[in-house]
Amino acid sequence: MPARSSSRRPFAWAEKTFDENVPPDRRKLAAALQEICRHLTVTAEDGSVLAHPTQAQAAAYLHVSDTTLTRYLQGQRIPPGQTLSLIFDTACRDAGSDQNVGIKWEELRELHARAEQERCGNCSRHREAVRTAGQKLRALQEAHGQLERSMAKREQEIRELRQHVTALKRETQRIRAVQPTPVGEAGPQKFQEAAGAATLLPVPRQEGDRQQSANATVAASYVGRRAEELLRSGRPDSTLALIRHTAEAYAPTEVALLVALLRSQEQGALADNLVHIYARDRHDHDVVRTALLLHERQAVADAEALLRTAAAYPGSALSRTAGSGPPG
Repeated sequence: MPARSSSRRPFAWAEKTFDENVPPDRRKLAAALQEICRHLTVTAEDGSVLAHPTQAQAAAYLHVSDTTLTRYLQGQRIPPGQTLSLIFDTACRDAGSDQNVGIKWEELRELHARAEQERCGNCSRHREAVRTAGQKLRALQEAHGQLERSMAKREQEIRELRQHVTALKRETQRIRAVQPTPVGEAGPQKFQEAAGAATLLPVPRQEGDRQQSANATVAASYVGRRAEELLRSGRPDSTLALIRHTAEAYAPTEVALLVALLRSQEQGALADNLVHIYARDRHDHDVVRTALLLHERQAVADAEALLRTAAAYPGSALSRTAGSGPPG
């Protein structure tokens, strides 16, 4: 039977263009396949010979899908070795010999091998990129874990500081409950009488004074050790928070002992901060009592700094609590 052909330009479907991302060796293999497919002739079911088959007819003839054949010819996919051999053998048979096809099997197989190597190289680059991304991800996860552990540690320290402050407040309330009313809280007449009595006769120590002094020494030593540990570990913020809590919760005796202890440990900056915060935030009579205690311990400079700082803040804590301003 005579061969049949369509009015369309023969094998126009084999002229595929390549995307920019198709590597060079894959382009060469796809171009060779385009040329080989031009030699295909298809025998239809009715026995007629299609010298210029369509792409769909050629794909069915080669036992592949129309889409798969398009990807082979565009270089988007590399045909397996068995499929490559089938396409070449079929074209050679239809053309009469491999000489008519225009390429030897060895040459086509070499193009196929190079395209495969090119694909493996791309896979290697992708694997390297994935490995690098994985390393970065693990580093970020480790950094995140360290931040979480550091945050948990800081939260634990804050809880411990709060518990310590609560205990100090309770101890301060207990000590103040057994102490006599401060002179600063008495009226003018009582103040003069108390001052006169103190001038004429020595005031005997209360039975609990020795125990209170021992407690004050222990409390001051604890804060001094804790402040030194925080400084050694490079946490100045936690150290300053400890000083602030101490200034708020400690009794005058404890503050005076702590200032002296910090000076002996050559922690002058912490001692200065404690004096400043204490003088700024505490009641007037507490500031005066602490200054007297410092003066008795020959810490004249700290006593003077305490009083000067308190004088620099006219609206003391005691005045603010009473709801009145500084005296006129």
